[in-house]
Amino acid sequence: MTDQFAVPAAVLANIRRRWPDIADPWATHVGAEFQALCERYQATPREVLPARYGFVTAIDTPDGPLVFRSSPDPHGADQAAVAAALANLGAAPRVHEAVAADHGTWTVMDRVFPGTPFNQVDPATVDLQALFAPLAAIRDQPPPRPGMSSIFDWLRDRLEDDQLTDLRPGTTIAPASERRTALALLEDLSLDHTPALCHGDASSGNIIADGPRGWAYIDPRGVTGEHAYDAAVIMIRIQAGYEISGLRDQVVEHVQTTSERLDAWILIADAARV
Repeated sequence: MTDQFAVPAAVLANIRRRWPDIADPWATHVGAEFQALCERYQATPREVLPARYGFVTAIDTPDGPLVFRSSPDPHGADQAAVAAALANLGAAPRVHEAVAADHGTWTVMDRVFPGTPFNQVDPATVDLQALFAPLAAIRDQPPPRPGMSSIFDWLRDRLEDDQLTDLRPGTTIAPASERRTALALLEDLSLDHTPALCHGDASSGNIIADGPRGWAYIDPRGVTGEHAYDAAVIMIRIQAGYEISGLRDQVVEHVQTTSERLDAWILIADAARV
């Protein structure tokens, strides 16, 4: 693998902090695995795409443009399964295959165009119904694999962590009282929760333009949950810098949830600094 198509130093540093035991074995093998995939797909690499915890490349093949993504995440197989389930519902790029490697998981998927991340556009110019349409599509869909971990557990761990460092940019850890309130709300939501398909990491960098009006959700977390949580995460991003009249009511209508449940998820996600 050439320097041009190597794992970026910042990505490797992130992975070493998050998974110190598997980062270097993964990095040692990812180059040869990438070359093998390129040969199998008769692929020409085009560019390394932005990522935090994976090696993601845009490639061209005789059958069209694709994306190769390698992640050392121990839950990589679950992430790939969620990505495929989202794709089957029209909420994400089509997944061609998931390849289990010794130290990670490769996912091969369609590349969508123009692929502009949501965080690079003015939300005031976005058709909110189109933006939230993928979440409406996954509403009440079952998890793609049995035994997957839950977004409830992941959020509970974050809210109970007094030394949390993986924070939403521009934030500090929430006060203990705020986190206690969020934990109580999380417990209330769990009482009538049925584990379902969700994206789990609907940050604005993981929502990309697909055609002139549509949106695709990429890089899911690989957990069960519910679509209203994803909607709450997106709302936090929008509300951080914009005032859109009637936003809450529009989102409730578009994703088919209740205002009470959406408000609870917003408070929880904000306190967890998602």
